[in-house]
Amino acid sequence: MKEKEPPRLAVKFLHWFCPPELAEGIEGDLVEQFEGDLQQMNERAAKRKFFWNTLNFFRPAIILRNRFRFQLIENFMIGNYFKVALRNMKKRKLYSFINAFGLSVGIAFCVLIYLFIQDERSFDQFHGNKNLIYRMEARTFDTWKPKAEEPFSQHAWLQTALVNALKDDLAEVEYASRFNSNGDAVFKFDDKVFTEQISYVDPDFFKMFSFRLLKGNVNALFKKRSDMVITPAVAKKYFGDEDPVGKIVTVDVEGVKTFSIAGVIEAPPTNSSLDFRILVSQENRPYYENNLKQWGNFNTPTFVQLVPHTDFGKLNANLDKLITKYMGEKLEKWKKESAIPVPPGVKMLEYKYTQLPEMHLKKEITWHKVSDPKYSYILGSIAILILIIACINYVSLALTTSASRKTEVGIRKVVGAHRNQLIYQFGFESLLLAALAMVAAFGLVALFLPSFNEFTGKGIELHVKNLGPVMAASAAITLFVGIVAGSYPSLFLSNFRPAAVLKGNFTSKFQAGFVRPLVVVQFFLSASLIISSVIMYRQMNFIATKNLGYNQNQVLVVPTQRGWNKESNKAVAQFRNALMQEPEVQTVAGTSTSFNRGYSRYGYKIDGEQRSAYVYAVDPYYLQALEIQLTQGRNFSEQIPADSNAVIVNEALVKDMKWTDPLNAYLNWKEDTVGMGARVIGVVKDYNFTSLESNVEPLFLSMDKKDIGYLTNMMIKINSQDIPNLIEKIRGHWKQLYPDLPFDYTFLDEDVAKQYHAYEKWMSIMGLSTGFAIMISCLGLFGLAGINSVNRTKEIGIRKVMGAGLRSIFVLLNKQFVWLALIAFSLATPLSWYLMNNWWLKDFKYQVTIGWELFVGSMLCGLVVALLTVSYHAIKTALVNPADTLKYE
Repeated sequence: MKEKEPPRLAVKFLHWFCPPELAEGIEGDLVEQFEGDLQQMNERAAKRKFFWNTLNFFRPAIILRNRFRFQLIENFMIGNYFKVALRNMKKRKLYSFINAFGLSVGIAFCVLIYLFIQDERSFDQFHGNKNLIYRMEARTFDTWKPKAEEPFSQHAWLQTALVNALKDDLAEVEYASRFNSNGDAVFKFDDKVFTEQISYVDPDFFKMFSFRLLKGNVNALFKKRSDMVITPAVAKKYFGDEDPVGKIVTVDVEGVKTFSIAGVIEAPPTNSSLDFRILVSQENRPYYENNLKQWGNFNTPTFVQLVPHTDFGKLNANLDKLITKYMGEKLEKWKKESAIPVPPGVKMLEYKYTQLPEMHLKKEITWHKVSDPKYSYILGSIAILILIIACINYVSLALTTSASRKTEVGIRKVVGAHRNQLIYQFGFESLLLAALAMVAAFGLVALFLPSFNEFTGKGIELHVKNLGPVMAASAAITLFVGIVAGSYPSLFLSNFRPAAVLKGNFTSKFQAGFVRPLVVVQFFLSASLIISSVIMYRQMNFIATKNLGYNQNQVLVVPTQRGWNKESNKAVAQFRNALMQEPEVQTVAGTSTSFNRGYSRYGYKIDGEQRSAYVYAVDPYYLQALEIQLTQGRNFSEQIPADSNAVIVNEALVKDMKWTDPLNAYLNWKEDTVGMGARVIGVVKDYNFTSLESNVEPLFLSMDKKDIGYLTNMMIKINSQDIPNLIEKIRGHWKQLYPDLPFDYTFLDEDVAKQYHAYEKWMSIMGLSTGFAIMISCLGLFGLAGINSVNRTKEIGIRKVMGAGLRSIFVLLNKQFVWLALIAFSLATPLSWYLMNNWWLKDFKYQVTIGWELFVGSMLCGLVVALLTVSYHAIKTALVNPADTLKYE
């Protein structure tokens, strides 16, 4: 039978706190008592009593006699460690500064990226009903896309009448609101007249979303069609410190309407997917009544709030029924008229939905504020890599300074210091330096946060709500850096042999070969970022300088402020006549829209084939203002009435139609069954009216006011050395003609540049990341150069004695760094080329040519930076008097 033993855990605990000279006797007494207890009670009770008896000995009189306790107190003499750490940092000011600066830069970059990712994932999280609110979406079969690999499109634009159908037919929908925020209007109060963006919503908007109403009664909003809700910025702009509620304003958007201010609502935060300044009822949206009747017209974003615990399977089934009820006949017609055979079972229309907090990162659906989640992963990865680079630098620099501390280590060991004590000492120094770096990092974050916001297009702020997570993240990063980066130097320094050190037999030459591949990794990452940034810059410069087929320089774009009607056409003619008095104004042209401000695209069937083309309403001055080249035929003429039904086409449309003689062709874009269509009177050379992300598409220009539209924008071609003064003259003419309308303008080249805003933003972020990486990698090279100089000090002394000059020594010391840089660039070149072709450049149909000179130039720049970094140690070592390095040999 197995002998019963006391619990081992209790015995181990006894030996942990009890001095060895007492432990054996106390353990014997406890075991004897345990054996006696077994005679009187069961084993479980006896073990419980053994635990209790052991705990009775856990008292100060015994604990304070434990040598382990005294050793623990000795090892953690924080005050002494703190003094020694400060003394060493003061003694080695340069290395301490560089090390702390490198860590602070790494930590600061990580904190900035953390704030960026946190902001990305915080979008729309502030709404109380966020998990019940969904954006409705449509997935439609595109009947006019011939040979499309994916003949479906998904978008957030739905029918105007859908809201009423959802609320009437679906029990799962509690609230629903449309949200249109794409209309400019002339806003007037007293003598203040400005152009403002008007957003159109439904009364349920205020029940669904958690935008706080500052003034007014939320239950009474939009009871009247003339109610208006504004943000504090608008209230301040027009009413100053007065209470705006009850004030009467006028708004001119497709006709003048009068509104009464019914409330003031807080402005949407920067992490809101919904932006607005002025809210009015949907019934005020232009052409609202007509849109209600047109179920084939998709023009309105729609949000719904579902009842709790909705059965989504049932919801999907009910949505399909709703489509059949309101769109069944129209969908069947579309299917029959489709140029692409519709596969059996394919749904021509299907309603989808996205939960509100997921909108921002759903890049598949176009929205004003949408982001690709892959960028967060890319930036997060770069931040981690930069932090690793900073840790590598710490190791390199700590090893560089360790030779000068060999005597300190030897003396400490001789007077009785244990290796653990030295490890604690050097580890404490590492944590202290990391803590100082964290403090500096917060200063860098506060300093660079405004610039970072400009780079990223964010509005990130440090406040009480996000300060806690930022502090926790920074503390975690600091602890990681302090422990990981300081572990190897602590073990390395504490391993010096005191006998060899104090006898003078210790060599200061380190075997730091493992640092070289780490520095190659550092420079490889930096080289990859350098090459990628250069490619990005070259592509954006290519876009900025490419001949787009028209002249965008010194062209003012001025909206007529008259809406979509014939008054806009009259305004263009009036303003042209007024401005022709100014010799610096070359011409004034009218068009339906400027580049990057929307477009019209018509689909039509010709000879049984489905085709499509972009279309712009223009006047005869359009080609002259933009210097667009006619390759065949003539321009429009106001003197020829038939030109109102004629078209000018581009070369892409001629190619698409396979015309050999376009001037004798007709474009039946209206699908007129009686006439031949619009006669082609001219062909223009292809020009990039859309961004360079796509090839030049088929396009035609028209003066057809009835079917194409009106001239709502003017393009004013100027030629002036004093543009501000000329703009003031143009403003003066405007005020004379239209004193009640605001004068707004942009430059055409600015409108074109906005097409690439997202790319420019990420180019800036990559440039910022590259700067951080290069800075920290240079510190790594600096550390490795220091190690190399210490290793070869006596060798250099001997070479100088034998007659070596400064130049040869400089080359000798720096040769290896050139090889390290060449290895890094050799590895970085194919990776950068692959990533840029498959990530950045693939979005552009027009791409810069990536030649060998780009990589060679990037490599030369990297080599120059590397040589400048390591030259300090090389020159310093080469200038040392050999007598100082060889006198003890």
